[in-house]
Amino acid sequence: MAAPAQSDMIRLSYEHRWLFAGKEIVHDYILHTSADKSMFYNPVAYQLDTNSKDEAARQAYGAMAAAMQASGRGAEVPNRSVSMYIAKSHTDGTKTVYDDFYDVFAYHDEPYDEMIWNIVSDSVRNILGYECIMAKSDYHGRHWTAWFSPEIPMSDGPWKLAGLPGLILEANEASGTHSFIATGIEHTTDPVPEMIVPEWYHKEDRKKYLKAKKKFIDNPIAHLFANIPPGCKVMGSDGTEIKRNDQVVTDDNYDLLETDYH
Repeated sequence: MAAPAQSDMIRLSYEHRWLFAGKEIVHDYILHTSADKSMFYNPVAYQLDTNSKDEAARQAYGAMAAAMQASGRGAEVPNRSVSMYIAKSHTDGTKTVYDDFYDVFAYHDEPYDEMIWNIVSDSVRNILGYECIMAKSDYHGRHWTAWFSPEIPMSDGPWKLAGLPGLILEANEASGTHSFIATGIEHTTDPVPEMIVPEWYHKEDRKKYLKAKKKFIDNPIAHLFANIPPGCKVMGSDGTEIKRNDQVVTDDNYDLLETDYH
């Protein structure tokens, strides 16, 4: 792919790889970026949120999900468990982050200038056929190493990462728990997607939201029982009853992408 002009739009696919309870979990994301703005999102969540606006699409999804459940393939039903959106404005130098867990939907804004990069110009590698340069940054509690390509002069990257003189194609944080790796790149004439359902979200302090999210991840059953009337039974997908004191597999070493909320 030739270096893009300022008017070009680029769509990249990334894998977000993270370690939880001894297993590597991989989630897919798309970065759709242009000269003035971008959106980072999970394609399944985006499609489901788009379908939520259409009654026929909702009914079709419900029928498909019911059929898959009945055939024992309930775990394969598409869901929006990976539902973070990040909208960046390159002209304003701001990011708007939309995220949710359980029944909590929140968004917050933050500026680009919280991320300060140190470029290591003598460290280079090739990613997807592009020569990339190393850069490092301490950001919201983690130390990140990124690889960006000046051949693609767009100051953007996966997740919240941005601010370098070239597109970030790979980023790893120092503990090895989280990484973003580009798996494909293409020119596109499609417009950058807009946030489909902004009305679902309320404005929240970033650190307050992250504390609540981590608390939920550590003990989702407690959160569940705190939000249902006394005496109600909760059944698992296998038909067994979930008790208030049941525990789920957690990872004491796992933390969120940002850790400065502690």
